[in-house]
Amino acid sequence: MKKTVSSILAVFLSLLFVFQTSLAALANEEPDWQDISLTQEEFDEILSQNPNNQIAAYTSGLILSYSIGISKSGSNLVIAGTTFCGSNVKKCGFSVVTIKRRTSSTASWTTYKTYEDLYRDSYSYTLSKTIAVASGYQYRVYCTHYAKKSLLSTEKISNSSNVISFN
Repeated sequence: MKKTVSSILAVFLSLLFVFQTSLAALANEEPDWQDISLTQEEFDEILSQNPNNQIAAYTSGLILSYSIGISKSGSNLVIAGTTFCGSNVKKCGFSVVTIKRRTSSTASWTTYKTYEDLYRDSYSYTLSKTIAVASGYQYRVYCTHYAKKSLLSTEKISNSSNVISFN
């Protein structure tokens, strides 16, 4: 009888440990964004919400235009952006895209998630992503548009999106 109780107790404790480990792994799981398809109208609507976007950039000529914008869809943040470069560019995109958030009572932004090296061997790059976010925060995306013509000829432009509140 003691062996049976001990065995049952050992199995129970093992299952409890596995359950706690699984919960801890879920709690530490970082949010990840997903590719989405947007119509041109939806894409343009998101970008139109950001007054920082530059249709004609005043740059060295590698990046011709750039934009970033966000909107919300349920409990998801929708991110849309473009980097459009001259035809002589070999790599085009974003060197970094950082999602930041803050509470309405806090002035400073904290990093929620960062993605790096989003390039294409082309003269343009279009970003359309979605990510689940927590309510009670304001969100904003900071990015660096990137173009590379050669080893010694690159251009980077910092940009930030409009602000969206999730209450």
